[in-house]
Amino acid sequence: MRPEFKEDCKYADEIHEDVKEVFTKWMIRYGLDVPEMDEDLAARLILTEMRKKLEELEARYCGDVCDTQPPSCPS
Repeated sequence: MRPEFKEDCKYADEIHEDVKEVFTKWMIRYGLDVPEMDEDLAARLILTEMRKKLEELEARYCGDVCDTQPPSCPS
């Protein structure tokens, strides 16, 4: 297995958790700034901004779409 795939297997859960933490951070911040906030709308706005940046990074590093699937990670 390529070393990059080993690293992906090693850190995938942490990356997912970090993404959730960033999303949660912004949901809290929106809630502090707008107490009567519509949480569904705020979530969609935040996710849209996150997606814009991910698309920019994909264009830079993947030529538009990163669809690299590592082989199954060992248990």
